Amino acid sequence: MRTLAAGSNQVHLVIATDSQKRERDLLTHAAWGQRLSVEDYGRREIRLRAHPWCADAMTTWLWRDDAGSVLASCETFRMRSFVRGGSASVTFGVASVFTEERLRGHGHASAMMRALGDELRLREPGAHGVLLFSEVGATLYERAGFAPRFFHDRLVPARAGAAPAAVEWIRDAELDTALAAFPLPEARFVVWPTAAQIDWHLERARIYADLMGRTPPAICGAAIGGARALWAADFKNERLAVLLASAPDGETAAALVAAAADRAAEAGLREVRIWETPSLPLPDALGTRVRRDDDALPMLLPFAPDVRAADWDDVPRALWI
Repeated sequence: MRTLAAGSNQVHLVIATDSQKRERDLLTHAAWGQRLSVEDYGRREIRLRAHPWCADAMTTWLWRDDAGSVLASCETFRMRSFVRGGSASVTFGVASVFTEERLRGHGHASAMMRALGDELRLREPGAHGVLLFSEVGATLYERAGFAPRFFHDRLVPARAGAAPAAVEWIRDAELDTALAAFPLPEARFVVWPTAAQIDWHLERARIYADLMGRTPPAICGAAIGGARALWAADFKNERLAVLLASAPDGETAAALVAAAADRAAEAGLREVRIWETPSLPLPDALGTRVRRDDDALPMLLPFAPDVRAADWDDVPRALWI
């Protein structure tokens, strides 16, 4: 494990136990538990950690001093990644970076992130790198070597009856088959979700539906010819989040978004949120365009010499954690 000196104290990066994870849940509720009670937020976290993707891919880390005080914490998730014309390996996704308010301003999170990078390089020498989606801008993570990738979102109002007649609906049970039909993006560096990772997003929707008395959508995507999209309800923010989408042209992309808008309305959601990617050429006039500077800003810390942050230019929301 990584260890740093902090004055006369030593600070260590350690893996959290189940009881320590539950202790952190009580603290992180204030940051990420909006619309849920502390108890329901704890139930949410337990259910998410029990999901097969988390059980296989997730590690919770503590930045702890010799006295046993936790100064910061985070989670990592293993994701599959590819370099076009090169290697297939793993990229680690970092999530839930948290420092208690009373401990902020002392550089604990930045120090933890630097130590985490060193630890992950040691544990997986062939890894491509580390990615994250910052909610606090770029500066904190730039100190640990991450480079930001600036993209936009589209927000499209929900609209009943908007789905085109040619649409074929995709249900949860068809997720594996639907994902296998997606082409890999043309980008030089690609991080690509598994069906289990996408189902983790659907599980989030199921959890919020249970806790908030809502009904999760029976449909998780749509296909129109060779184009397709997968999505999940985001009841916390009253949106339908498009997780992965691919279309050959703007007209077909707009038709996929119309199908999503129809499903959003059926679920009682306000709008559809789409991350702009080269795989989905959205018409300029479609929806409201919002720059994503301080909300889920993609950032990448490359490990491998053949990986550059600038090469990561197709970032689907399915990677968000």
